[in-house]
Amino acid sequence: MNPMLETTEMIDVGNGPHTFVCLHGWCCRTGDFAFQAEGLSDIGRIFVLDWQHRLASRGETCDCQAICDDIAQAITDAGIERPVLCGHSLGGFLAAQLAYQQTLPLAGLLILDSALPLPPKIRELWQQAARTLESQPWDEVFPGIESPFFTDDEAGALQDSIIRGMKQQSHPLAIDLLDEICTYPWADELATINVPTHLVASEYGWLNLEGLQAFVPHATAERIVDSGHFITVFHGDQVNTIMREFALHST
Repeated sequence: MNPMLETTEMIDVGNGPHTFVCLHGWCCRTGDFAFQAEGLSDIGRIFVLDWQHRLASRGETCDCQAICDDIAQAITDAGIERPVLCGHSLGGFLAAQLAYQQTLPLAGLLILDSALPLPPKIRELWQQAARTLESQPWDEVFPGIESPFFTDDEAGALQDSIIRGMKQQSHPLAIDLLDEICTYPWADELATINVPTHLVASEYGWLNLEGLQAFVPHATAERIVDSGHFITVFHGDQVNTIMREFALHST
């Protein structure tokens, strides 16, 4: 197992003409981008921010605006200019909001298997998961929400590492994040995104490429076959190729 998968701190590696700022998903870790940090550092800087750890350290409510303001400040503090913003899962939601806000100049936006613009069926599922977490352990939640997370071929140590990392997150923070995701008006903002945008969906995930392109018509899109939700881990080489080509054509 790649030891970087266990990372909970910021990853900041690489040097070159391109910069990627990567945002992990709900109750996930910077280590979900470990393969990208290793595979792309030859063409530029890979900056992976543990925005959820920062949120917990601040002790603030899970307000998406506050989270994005903190991410933007961290990017500025790191001396990063015009990055490709790359978000996986909930990280893709946050990346889209940052692109909408236009508080930072961006070279492009990569959304990796995010359920934007959050259809009612998924919204209801996640709201129910939040209610379950209020009184039940993590094991009672995963039978309802992880069905598109992994394929049969992805079973093993890496899958166990990902699930273990999610279960280590605090219940109150996980609940508040789910509730915030499910009440935020994502669709109201998507149509104003005007930077180069590329969408990458897993085969069994909840990203509706055509549905999201209806809001962001200039976005290009592709799907990784035979993949579960954690494409950065189990299909790291393909994701690296996508990120590399997108950076070359958007900067």
